[in-house]
Amino acid sequence: MTARQLAKPAVVLLIAIVAFAVWRGRASGDERAIRDRIEALRSEINAITTDGLGKAARAAKIGSFFTEDGTVELGEGSPPIHGRDTLMGMAARLQPRTAAFRMDLDDIGVELAPGATTADVTLTASFIRRSMSTGEESRDAREYVLIFVKADGTWRISKITAIDTLH
Repeated sequence: MTARQLAKPAVVLLIAIVAFAVWRGRASGDERAIRDRIEALRSEINAITTDGLGKAARAAKIGSFFTEDGTVELGEGSPPIHGRDTLMGMAARLQPRTAAFRMDLDDIGVELAPGATTADVTLTASFIRRSMSTGEESRDAREYVLIFVKADGTWRISKITAIDTLH
């Protein structure tokens, strides 16, 4: 066989491997929708508002990412937070304090359950605070597991649980 004859099968094999990797790495529509919801929630949490109506509207937007009975468990020493209304009330009241922070999300993993109506999501949330006096940033990173539920065509968070990691 000549070099030219050997090159053809190698090129075809390379194209097949690349095509398989692209196909395998492509997120499903539901996975993409969940990732988009997570990004939209991050953006909403990082948004800043100062007037009373803006705080209420922002809290309502944050609440829209959760199911009616959504639960947030922040870990040892913190009681669970139950219900969308409670989460919205906390978001409105805490706005002045959270304005000093920015949230980044990393290592997002989405696992859809069979039937594609629930999904488990793992991620690392980093809360970054910039010192007004020095300009230095401090970062507090924690890992979380989120359970998403799809109802009426929309993915919402039904539960967030902080993962205790070894220090």
